[in-house]
Amino acid sequence: MKPARTDSFWPSYTDLMTSLFFVMLVLFILVFARQHRTITDLRRKLAIINAVEGTLQPLKSDTTLFRYEAQYKRFKLAFEVRFMNDSFEIRPPGLENYSGTVGQLDQAGLRLKGVIDSLKKRKEGPDSTVLRDVSYILVIAGYASRTGTERHNYELSFRRALSLRNYWRDKDDIDFEGRNYKGLIDLQISGNGWGGVGRLRNEQDNQRFLIQIFPKIGDIK
Repeated sequence: MKPARTDSFWPSYTDLMTSLFFVMLVLFILVFARQHRTITDLRRKLAIINAVEGTLQPLKSDTTLFRYEAQYKRFKLAFEVRFMNDSFEIRPPGLENYSGTVGQLDQAGLRLKGVIDSLKKRKEGPDSTVLRDVSYILVIAGYASRTGTERHNYELSFRRALSLRNYWRDKDDIDFEGRNYKGLIDLQISGNGWGGVGRLRNEQDNQRFLIQIFPKIGDIK
């Protein structure tokens, strides 16, 4: 008489399928959680971008003082600032039409300050959760025409940008490096000299200022 057959195939198969099911379930949960976190991060970044764009919109719409160059994502002064040859100081006789130009520079500085104050107010106000990890780089860039040596014009364009920063600070008490903007604004003074995109064909017209504001978004946790 043959002994009774003990066959463990089906119990082993069931255990294997159960283990595979739990493995797939854990992998699904991990992938889902990671995708959910990625989507949440993207939504927050989009909310930050929309908040920044909304604050900068008035500056884009102000064609009397600033002109937005969408191709280069930057602003330029909508009025001419013509320096005398090799001059960089914003005082007579360094500028052509001095009285009219500085009047417009005063208005532009106050307008820019109003935009920066709006960014500060939104970061400290209702949008504090969205904008908590956001600060801004503010670039004041000077240009020069291609006359003289290249090195000289790079130095000259930097001095022009620095001169505008000093003019706003000393004349209108607009100090973007002041304690009031600590942690919000990273001011950078730039001299583009002969370089930079979007140069104008008439080299005399390249004696100008450009303003750039763009956000620095910290790690989203």
